[in-house]
Parts: sequence; structure tokens; C-alpha cells
Amino acid sequence: MFDLPPGDTLSDRVMSLFIRHQRLLLLFATAYVLALLGSHAAVPSAHVWWIAALFSILMNVPYVLEARATGSHKRIETILATSLIALSLAGPLIAPPFVILAILAHGLWDIAKHRGAGVPFVSWYTLGCAAVDALYASALLAYWLLV
Repeated sequence: MFDLPPGDTLSDRVMSLFIRHQRLLLLFATAYVLALLGSHAAVPSAHVWWIAALFSILMNVPYVLEARATGSHKRIETILATSLIALSLAGPLIAPPFVILAILAHGLWDIAKHRGAGVPFVSWYTLGCAAVDALYASALLAYWLLV
């Protein structure tokens, strides 16, 4: 069916990039969470919505990269990422609830992904990302309501 190089199997192609390089994924995920916390602590509150938009945009990268690497689910991952990125940018430009909604929606996509939607991904990442997204969206909502 497929002409693959010697020693290369279809399962190697399907489980590429982050699935095969989980330590790298863990390193990036850890750096992301630390940068998220550090940036909000170090940058003036006037920039909170741009910081949230930036991190919301960044959280869409792994699934699109994995879809491109595996050649599967590229359309749905790209459409979803593009929509969430647009919502993220609408936050600081129009109204903060847009970026909060984008982050929450990404967390819901993580849960759907854990249950088999979209490009296959490692479960510890999807569940961890869903938890971070829910906590971050909640913190931003509290900030927006209280400030």
C-alpha cells in the first residue's frame, strides 16, 4: 500500500513528532506553564490580555504540528487552531471574554482529543493541558470580573 524506507513502519509515521518525543513535549509544556506564570507576575497588569492572547495562540501549535507531521486530521486541527487564534486576538482588541473563551474552548478540545477526536496525542498531555486551560481561563475570568 505505502512505499516506506527500509526499517520505517507505518506506525512510526503515524506516531511522529511529539508522540515519539515525549520528553521534548514535557520540556516544552513545563516551560510554557512556567513562562505563563512568570510573565503575568513580571509584566504590568495593563498587558494581561495580550499575554493571555499570546499564550492562547501558543497552545494551538502542538496539535497542528502533530497533524502536519502525521498527515492526518490536518483540516480539523488547522480550522480549530485558526478559530481559536482569531478569538484569542479578539480578546485584547475587542473584549477580554473572547480570549477567556478561546482558552476554555481549547481545554474542551483537549478533553475531546483525549477521547479520540482529532490527531492522536498522548493522554497525559491532553489531560494536563485541559487542567491548565481550565485553571487559566478561571483565573482570567476572576481577574476580568474583579478589576
